[in-house]
Amino acid sequence: MEDDILIERCLDGDEEGFEMLVKKYQNQVINTVYSLTGTTQDADDIAQEEFIKVYKNLGSFNKKAKFSTWLYRISVNTAYNHLKKEKRALPSDYLQAADVFKKRALEELESREKQELIRKSIERLPFRFRRVIVLKEIEGLSYKDIAKTLGCRLGTVESRLFRARRMLKKILSPIVKEEKRHEMQ
Repeated sequence: MEDDILIERCLDGDEEGFEMLVKKYQNQVINTVYSLTGTTQDADDIAQEEFIKVYKNLGSFNKKAKFSTWLYRISVNTAYNHLKKEKRALPSDYLQAADVFKKRALEELESREKQELIRKSIERLPFRFRRVIVLKEIEGLSYKDIAKTLGCRLGTVESRLFRARRMLKKILSPIVKEEKRHEMQ
């Protein structure tokens, strides 16, 4: 089941929805925490503590973010706080995990920004080109299925798709050039 649906169920007070979230991510959380603490007892205790935090703070979860990334961040922070409380040295894995988290978060943010930019660019296309691009590139339909869906010939689909891609390239080209210019500085 999709995370969004489970989260909504949890927020509506459905305990089964939360149990399903826990079951879905329990092993991932325990493995992450174990790699940071080095003990299974700590991993189990911290995972339990983490899911209590998740339950209490689920209302503050930003639904635009990916739930697994949010959960991963809580895992790393909860493990860190546990080790700090016990005055144990932080394993080098913690630092590596923190770096991995930062990298994942940045990649996810960049990916969402690019998806939003592409979506807005597609919206600028005339409708007859927009729907061909959406059916092909987003919905993944074949040329033949697009032709059936739109009630037109295969050649029409091919030419509209070619023109739509060309228009998108024209729309996105100044943005791509600007990004490259910033990367070089």
